[in-house]
Amino acid sequence: MKTVRHIFFEHVRYTVKGQIFQEVGCMTEFVIIGTFAVLLIIGTVLSVPLIYTLLMGFALFFSYGISRSISAKALLRSAAKSIWEVRSVIALFAIVGAMSAAWRASGTIPEIVSISSNLLSPSVFVLATFLLCSMMSMLIGTAFGTAATMGIICMSIGRAINANELLIGGAVLAGSYFGDRCSPMSTSAMLVSQLTDTNLSKNIGRMLRTSVVPFIIACLIYVAWDTFMGGSGTVPDVTSILSRAFRLSWVALAPAILVVVLALLKVDVIITMLSSLLLACGICIFVQHVPIIELPQILLFGLRAPGATVANMVNGGGVFSMLNVVFIVAISSSYAGLFQSTHLLRRMCEMVADLSDKSTPFLSILITSMFTSMVSCNQTLAIMLTNNLCEHTEKSSSALALDIENSAVILAPLVPWSISNISVLSAIGAPSMSLLAASFLYLLPLWSLGISIWLHHRPENINCRRAHLLGLSADDVASSSLAQTHQGVNVEKCLEVQTA
Repeated sequence: MKTVRHIFFEHVRYTVKGQIFQEVGCMTEFVIIGTFAVLLIIGTVLSVPLIYTLLMGFALFFSYGISRSISAKALLRSAAKSIWEVRSVIALFAIVGAMSAAWRASGTIPEIVSISSNLLSPSVFVLATFLLCSMMSMLIGTAFGTAATMGIICMSIGRAINANELLIGGAVLAGSYFGDRCSPMSTSAMLVSQLTDTNLSKNIGRMLRTSVVPFIIACLIYVAWDTFMGGSGTVPDVTSILSRAFRLSWVALAPAILVVVLALLKVDVIITMLSSLLLACGICIFVQHVPIIELPQILLFGLRAPGATVANMVNGGGVFSMLNVVFIVAISSSYAGLFQSTHLLRRMCEMVADLSDKSTPFLSILITSMFTSMVSCNQTLAIMLTNNLCEHTEKSSSALALDIENSAVILAPLVPWSISNISVLSAIGAPSMSLLAASFLYLLPLWSLGISIWLHHRPENINCRRAHLLGLSADDVASSSLAQTHQGVNVEKCLEVQTA
């Protein structure tokens, strides 16, 4: 028979042993995440192809799963399931690659380049690029679609006038995500609305008002860059140059107009892109007189126009130009399955719950979204993880929706290894460091943080006219009842997130 004393010490021994194992497990998880972060940073600094760094990350997370006694078959199944969830995104990349080539060969991009060249001046080129991309992204609601159309056009003209490609890339990136955040056609806006159970139209109204000041400041910064680092050349007679290789006419604009119309009608983005692709192919054959036998090669490998000057403005596109991006999407998406199987983010979930109690709601959401954006490598998963980790931090769903839009949605394209960044910059051929020039994407979270701190210290200001003009409401002031422990938060919930 065990004595009471023996049972007591045995209980203490097992309790201490369990705590030790828990602390060791926690430390191991932080080491794994830290190692991956170091790999990404070193890879970026040394210009190592991202796909290699991501493959090393996959091996790291897979090995961690094996060390947790999870079978290799189970881990591979989870990773494959996550990749399958983004099959529509991968298909969209292939379609856009073909569409981009078709737009070039059909004269769509040459015609828009010709028209835009008459409106653009080297003295305000970066500002004009930001404004044009912002307008286009508001119309079609997708950053990648904006980059594949207006972004390519701006970069083509920018190269012709010797403008700074890093600044152009930053302006395209910022403008593309302006509408990706708050356009009625934006899938990310729809996703946030669905996750938070809020009204999309009201969310958009609030997003537009909170972005006015950062937008104006970003424009002033782009004007300054144009003043000190603008293009040194003059806009060439683009129309006469392009007319040597293409039949320029308003008919060539039909594929681009079709994209805008179908986007306004809220037609599925894949159907929209396919429709534009087919129309562009028809114009290639019947207007530009491209031999049918050459069309498949153009769609797969991109346009190769004759003449160095013309080629510099319109060459590119094609399905194979998207292969690198597709591989990056597939590998980074597989991480979600590995995270779910290994519970690697468990301790992170607990830390977020603690952080929510010790700061303003937006600060906790901002820090959380920085982490989720860096780890998830794509905007959709970053939004979903941030929502699940932070859903108890705000007083209302409306406030939570606005916080996510001003953090996770905007921060994802600022991560060099994120799909949100790579898909835009690779589409226009801009340097990876262009993200440093995406001023609006930095200003919006900082502005939102400033407002959050202002309201935290002076909550009575929520009723003033300034707060209303900024798109704020009484729901944006955190309730004192929220200043409580989140020990009951179900951290397992964040592990059930799958990529969309």
